[in-house]
Amino acid sequence: DNAEATRAVPRSAAAADANPNPNPNPTTKATSTAYRILKSVPFQERIEAKRSQIHGWGLFTKTAIRKDGMIVEYIGHLIGNTVGDARETFYEEVGIGSCYMFRLNRTSIVDATRAGNLARFMNHCCQPNAYAKVIQVQPRAAGADAGLPSERIVIFAKRDIALGEEITYDYKFASEDGKLCCNCGAPNCRGAMN
Repeated sequence: DNAEATRAVPRSAAAADANPNPNPNPTTKATSTAYRILKSVPFQERIEAKRSQIHGWGLFTKTAIRKDGMIVEYIGHLIGNTVGDARETFYEEVGIGSCYMFRLNRTSIVDATRAGNLARFMNHCCQPNAYAKVIQVQPRAAGADAGLPSERIVIFAKRDIALGEEITYDYKFASEDGKLCCNCGAPNCRGAMN
């Protein structure tokens, strides 16, 4: 399997949260084709953000999604660890309430805090219906993907997901001194996101 992506965490745990497999499986034509099909359908036709019973805003389906189907790419600024630390400090200093960083690999983070898509509204759940995976997409000679890194974070359905259902993901935060409270309400809720 390809490496699983994990949500980036506060500086104190960022190194521990690094993707344990820095080299995802080689690019496959089938993965690239599925990715391009996903990108050909506007995300507004597939997903929407709305109020969630779990926390604030959540990401919801506008169509049924089959198990292991691609749901959405996690998009934002591609930055390194040092810039990620600096941005987190800046976000805290200016009072930005939530930081939407997702680790791509050991050295890179996708920051969707100020320039992302609806994927950043996915809430944590201890019994998630989706998972994140780093995929490699075959580069194109020209077009929208030209010159961009071939690694992408894509959210997949862990099981069949019904129309209108909230898309949830296990953030996989590393353990820290203090626990981050979880309000997912799942029968197997751990009570914490870390």
